[in-house]
Amino acid sequence: MSEAFFLLDREYRLLDVNRAALALDGRPKEALIGRTLWELTPGLDRTELGAQFLQVMENRRPVTAVHHQTWEAGHSAWLESRIVPVQAGVAAFYRDVTAELLAQTKLRETSQRLDAILGNTKMAVFLMDRQQQCVYANAAAEKLTGYSFEQMQGRPLHDVVHHTRPDGSHYPLEECPIDRAFPERAQTEGEELFVAPDGSFYPVAFTASPLLDEQGVPVGTVIEARNVEQERAEQARFEVLNRTGQTLAAELDLERIVQTVTEAGVQLTGAKFGSFFYNVANEAGESFLLYSLSGAERADFDGFGHPRATEVFAPTFKGEGVVRSHDITQDPRYGRNAPHHGMPQGHLPVRSYLAVPVTSRSGEVIGGLFFGHPDSGVFGEESERLLLGLAGQAAIAIDNARLFEAARRAQHDLQKRVAERTRELEIANDALRQSQKMEAIGQLTGGIAHDFNNLLTVIRGSADVLRRNGLSDEKKRRYIDAISQTADRATRLTGQLLAFARRQALRPEVFDAEQRITAIAEMLRSVLGSRITLTIHGECPDCFLEADIAQFETALVNMAINARDAMDGEGELTITIRRLTEDDPAFICVEVADTGHGIEPDMIDRIFEPFFTTKDVGKGTGLGLSQVYGFIKQSGGEIKVESRVGDGTKFQLLLPAHDEGPRDATERCSVEPVRTGGRILVVEDNADVRSFALALLHDLGFQAELAENASAALQKLSADPAFDVIFSDVVMPGMSGIEFGKLVRERFPSIPVVLTSGYSHVLVEEGRHGFPLLQKPYAADDLARALQEAQASRNGQPRGNASE
Repeated sequence: MSEAFFLLDREYRLLDVNRAALALDGRPKEALIGRTLWELTPGLDRTELGAQFLQVMENRRPVTAVHHQTWEAGHSAWLESRIVPVQAGVAAFYRDVTAELLAQTKLRETSQRLDAILGNTKMAVFLMDRQQQCVYANAAAEKLTGYSFEQMQGRPLHDVVHHTRPDGSHYPLEECPIDRAFPERAQTEGEELFVAPDGSFYPVAFTASPLLDEQGVPVGTVIEARNVEQERAEQARFEVLNRTGQTLAAELDLERIVQTVTEAGVQLTGAKFGSFFYNVANEAGESFLLYSLSGAERADFDGFGHPRATEVFAPTFKGEGVVRSHDITQDPRYGRNAPHHGMPQGHLPVRSYLAVPVTSRSGEVIGGLFFGHPDSGVFGEESERLLLGLAGQAAIAIDNARLFEAARRAQHDLQKRVAERTRELEIANDALRQSQKMEAIGQLTGGIAHDFNNLLTVIRGSADVLRRNGLSDEKKRRYIDAISQTADRATRLTGQLLAFARRQALRPEVFDAEQRITAIAEMLRSVLGSRITLTIHGECPDCFLEADIAQFETALVNMAINARDAMDGEGELTITIRRLTEDDPAFICVEVADTGHGIEPDMIDRIFEPFFTTKDVGKGTGLGLSQVYGFIKQSGGEIKVESRVGDGTKFQLLLPAHDEGPRDATERCSVEPVRTGGRILVVEDNADVRSFALALLHDLGFQAELAENASAALQKLSADPAFDVIFSDVVMPGMSGIEFGKLVRERFPSIPVVLTSGYSHVLVEEGRHGFPLLQKPYAADDLARALQEAQASRNGQPRGNASE
């Protein structure tokens, strides 16, 4: 027997007990037989179970009960007992149901938790049985469908909310994707349109999952569903807010800001139209400026003038909070202001009304956002919450735009003031430069006039004496030499001026700086005098540089003279030759250092000015250092000065270095020995120079013909091209000498062209136009040598061979 059993007589004495009962009790059979039930279980007579034993014994009717039993050994259990009357007395059958009760309790608790979860979730949950009839629906399901569980219980869900298509036609159950999950034993999901109790349709996203038993047989279906209409609306609002936030963050134009905000407010709230009014009152303080509209035309409001500070409008502009009304026409504040006592005739219909102040960070009410709809009850708490956030964004954007505009105006004003101040400074600087220019020109022309007047005095005096009769040959020769020497000094003077202006004609050659300085060392010593020691240090082998050798030597002589005078004829002059640095070998540095009295700091910036000198009158022209400066600059170099009063002066001449040394003498072009004769075409626009050149050429043994300009020369060449050399001025009316020379080179390539000029801009271009240039003024020997070199360059070509 699986159940526990014991038998009592009518005195409740234990007559018999089975093995299962002994196992539960834990005591041996001998300790139980013959003892009463009350002795075996003290206190039992005071329990409901004890009363049931008494009742069965008396009434002779069986009783079934579940009770909790604790035995003498201390263990306990839940028992299910059947007390049955028998002939001897009472028989009791019982079994341990503790595990079953615990399982039921857990199941009940689980069910309660599940009910709590499903009852509070926002997801609608339906449970369908084998017949696809609804056996469970949570609160969310009731809210979704609009039906109570009692209305859906025992019916297919399809028949309740999914029976009709939007066009009004019947929707067969067999076509419903929700119900296919059960027969197909597979989960289905998608979107469908449910029918509300009022006949309207709403979109639902669903998931239908079959419930399978242990053998995989479907026993029901769980359906989850949610209304996506609200989700889509929330997503749309989120997109509007996000788009508006991005626009406002990047926008600084006030008009576009308020228009963006107004349009966003209409989209967020579902308003029919919206507007933004600036808080700019008239003198009476009762009208405000309409700035933007959405959902309506400005013409709809033009006929009503500006809004006034009515009891409906004024709270918004005073910053008193949100004004929201389901029906503004029923609001107690509505219609209390004359003359219209409400909306004027022809105004857009408004029932639902929502107004939010736009307040800056400083607390200023910038304006207000106003929205309306002809239907009542359109704006709820969600609309109010959204508009408050939007108004906050608008206030920040408007504040930023105002700050930007203020900064832009301030910047514009500053730029204007800076421009005006700059113009004033430019005018002042121009005036200063003009003053300095005039001062420099005055100093320059004064110096030139002084030196040239001295030279002209010698020339004119000598010429006047030569006009006298009876002069001896010796005196004539002395005065002629004086004129020639004076002309040479004038030539050197103009050369120094051109050097300072960097307009002299340079003939750069590659040479070793140390060798060249060593070669003229004796000349420098004679210039310095016996009481000044000259020391030359060569710190780099092969210090090749590229410059005009004659001008380089002249610069060193000028530096030596300047140093001699600074040392008052006694001291030490050191010339050091080195590369500038090991890291930057592009320049050779020739350093000239003396031990003289130095240069005052306020004089250093002026020492290279022409005719500037600190020497006594008659001690110098002031052109020596200017020649050095011009030569160095024109050669692509730099000159630096370091000096301290009482410590001497150091000049650093930096000239471009050259990687290779000079060519050997055998590689240089040689000129044929000077020969007399040759036919020369002279092209010169100045009559005096033209006549002088003709006479000079005849005296030198040349046959010369004259042309006063390039056009006349071309005519002569066309008629008779048999000339050995063309000698042409550069600056002439009409065609220049350079243009003329290029034309001759094209038409008469065998005739060489020699150019001559005294203009600085022509001299500085020497070597670039491709023709030899004789600088004015020129000596007879220089002219003869230039013409003979030109003839030698013809390489024996026949004269006058015109090109085709």
